[in-house]
Amino acid sequence: MADQPAVTRTFALLPLQGGKLKRYGVALLAMTVALALRSVFQPILGGSMHYVSISAATVFAAWYCGLWPAVLATMLGTLAANALFLSPYRPLGPFTERDIIGQLLFLVLCAAIIAVGEGGRRALLRLDQVHEMLLRSRMQLKFRVRQRTAQLQQSNKDLRDLSARLLRVQDDERRRIARDLHDSAGQVLTALKLELAGIERELTVRNPELARRLASSIETARQISDELRTISYLLHPPLLDELGLGSALRWYVDGFGKRSGIAVHLDLCGEERLAPELETTLFRVVQESLINIHRHSGSARATIRLSQPDGQIVLEVEDEGRGISAGGLSDIASGATLGVGVRGMRERIKDFGGELEILSSGRGTKVRAIIPIEARHSITSAAQAEAGALSSRAREGPSIAGPFAKSAGAN
Repeated sequence: MADQPAVTRTFALLPLQGGKLKRYGVALLAMTVALALRSVFQPILGGSMHYVSISAATVFAAWYCGLWPAVLATMLGTLAANALFLSPYRPLGPFTERDIIGQLLFLVLCAAIIAVGEGGRRALLRLDQVHEMLLRSRMQLKFRVRQRTAQLQQSNKDLRDLSARLLRVQDDERRRIARDLHDSAGQVLTALKLELAGIERELTVRNPELARRLASSIETARQISDELRTISYLLHPPLLDELGLGSALRWYVDGFGKRSGIAVHLDLCGEERLAPELETTLFRVVQESLINIHRHSGSARATIRLSQPDGQIVLEVEDEGRGISAGGLSDIASGATLGVGVRGMRERIKDFGGELEILSSGRGTKVRAIIPIEARHSITSAAQAEAGALSSRAREGPSIAGPFAKSAGAN
């Protein structure tokens, strides 16, 4: 119905568009044209076949002009045909039985034509109305689909923006906690170790047994200090802000290899500084990937590659472990089994307009992050301002250095 030709629909709508006067006028005009054409052939046809032209006009009027315009045009056309085409050859009355039967048969034929034409015309009008209703329904449906699609896209965009803001706030909070641990708690522990060392020296002569016990406490304090410094650096390595991604990765890979026993090969192409947010994102991807290798792969070796081919930043973290099955890769691609770590990596990369791929051929797994090169400066000032405001509010909260500061003051 949607593909109905425009010409058919125009004729079907003629009675509605023109009104009654126009329909009657068109029907009478059609009958007049038919009689005029019949008169052209009058010298050849004589008094015969004068109803043929009237029948054609009746068909036209019944189909396009409606019931009563067709009836009027047929009656007037019949009278005009008798007067114009029969009277020159014989008088109009009285009619013979043959004439009456012929007239009645013609009128019955015209009535049938008019009935069929009216039925077809009304069917076309109903069809056209249904067609218009379907068109309106389709337009409304398309509008609603576009509206819902736009709302869904906006919701997804808002969700991605919220996720990106949460990740930035998380990084800022990690940076703040790391700074507090290093600057406040670390200094308090250092002061405690120095004070205990002084007491140990005094007790070495007076009470050697107590001095040995105190030395054990000093060693415990040193271990706590080292562990606290490690936690602080893992939360946010200061090298990342001071010297850049390359230095931070070397430090992290070295410590990771010592803690896990996994030999990690680091392949960096160039030492050009990137945007701080991008360097943090790449560092977190490496950090999460190595943690997953340690937990799940069973690999003894891992390789990290960072390059910039064809206007892109490409980070690859690859292991030689047990790999991921095809079903597992399919679930990861569809988001069915994404863990928090993988989901966080993907959201971080998406925030820069990039994509995260997880590949596995049955032996080993490769995590590949691809980011457009222009994304190194893609964080807008508005996003930076928002993240800064959220970070400032976070700093105003209770500091973890509070209890340590009180202890230092008491000493």
